[in-house]
Amino acid sequence: MTDECLVNVDVREREEIQVDPQLTVEDRDMLEEFIKPKEINITSEEDGDRRTKIQRVPHIMLQPGNFEEYYKPRAIPIGPIHQKISKIQLKRKHKVKLATEFIESSGEKKESLLLEVKKSIPELKKRFDEEVIHRYDDEELARMLFLDACSVLQFIYSYVRDELKQFEINNGQAALVQQDLFLLNNQIPFRVLKLLMDMSKKKGELRRCIISFIHRNIIAPLDFYPLPFLYKLLQPQAEEPVHLLDLLRSAILLGGDGQSCQQSDSQYNSYTGYFRNVQELKAAGIKLKPSNSCRLTAISFSTRCFLSGQLKLPPLIVDESTRRKLYNLVAYEMCPDNCKTNFAVTGYVSFLDSLIDNEQDVRYLRLARILRNHLSSDAEVADLFNKIACNLGSRDAYVSVKKKIQRYYERKCPTWIAQVSHDHFRNPFTILALAIAAVALILTVMQTWYAGHQKS
Repeated sequence: MTDECLVNVDVREREEIQVDPQLTVEDRDMLEEFIKPKEINITSEEDGDRRTKIQRVPHIMLQPGNFEEYYKPRAIPIGPIHQKISKIQLKRKHKVKLATEFIESSGEKKESLLLEVKKSIPELKKRFDEEVIHRYDDEELARMLFLDACSVLQFIYSYVRDELKQFEINNGQAALVQQDLFLLNNQIPFRVLKLLMDMSKKKGELRRCIISFIHRNIIAPLDFYPLPFLYKLLQPQAEEPVHLLDLLRSAILLGGDGQSCQQSDSQYNSYTGYFRNVQELKAAGIKLKPSNSCRLTAISFSTRCFLSGQLKLPPLIVDESTRRKLYNLVAYEMCPDNCKTNFAVTGYVSFLDSLIDNEQDVRYLRLARILRNHLSSDAEVADLFNKIACNLGSRDAYVSVKKKIQRYYERKCPTWIAQVSHDHFRNPFTILALAIAAVALILTVMQTWYAGHQKS
């Protein structure tokens, strides 16, 4: 047998004894990731882990220009994230005093209330991101939620009824606590509040006080927010809020989630605008007016006889608490597992940012009764919106309104009319002078015609 034949036989023998590759443990672990999940009803009460979880502020909101102090409590830490913060105004003794009053007025034994919370811990843990509670065992978590929930419910009850002095909490501290309860990093599940509230003999009063507390914290004139409507947010048939910040957001949107501003995914990022601010809109003949509704999604644009435009915006109160609430509402909408949001608040902030370049734009919005500025200057308001919007990305909930404005803005006729009006009709004296000139011209023409007619 030749050498070549021996080589061929050897190759065939090696091929015949070659073993097929096997799947390793690592291979199977990777393949497990490719299993398509079954359809899940995300609104089901039993599927608590599909709800938006209590978590830290998304990293994108902590980039330069978005200040971390707007997410940190200054008076009272609630929940696991800032539980051990050192620089705080109210001590644990204040929480204990508030909780003690709640327990005594509830008509239930403190042991019964705590045991009810402990029984619900498996469900309550589903309301948190694992990273937030991994340092706590079930016993520690139950005690923390029990103390925080009792103290929060009593604070809200006493705040609304102006009875905080008995807890040695002054007005300045009360204002800080009020703001702290709407920080994203300072939340506990609304489920634990509801659990304790339902066991109290003051259930109805507590519910009314929570709605009144939310009503007082809405960042808009309260005339447009009837209390009876807000009561619907806590009706048994209503979807349970995730936490107090989520309840505030629902109240600001008047129970909706921005249906009027919904856009398809293909419409997001498809807008490229050229108008820059309020001053340019005014120069193009667009008037600004407050909407009849304070719902943040009540943004609309219309034209009259194709010659003038009207942009309506919901009124907004801008003060120091507004700054913190907007930062945290936007951060909540930016949470990666927040499936129900369509960025209604974020879109509103982004839209205002597109209108505001400097204090002159704020001044126009203030004179139009759209912004009610309680900060130190118009420049501070401009700085607020410019900074909060710097990391929001290009996802825009009001593309259709901006496109309408852009189409109007690009037309020359309305702009020309607006310019003539601005140059020649700014005050009564120019209008009177023009009227006199027109009358004089008409009389001259008539006189010339009459003189020529007499000669003929």
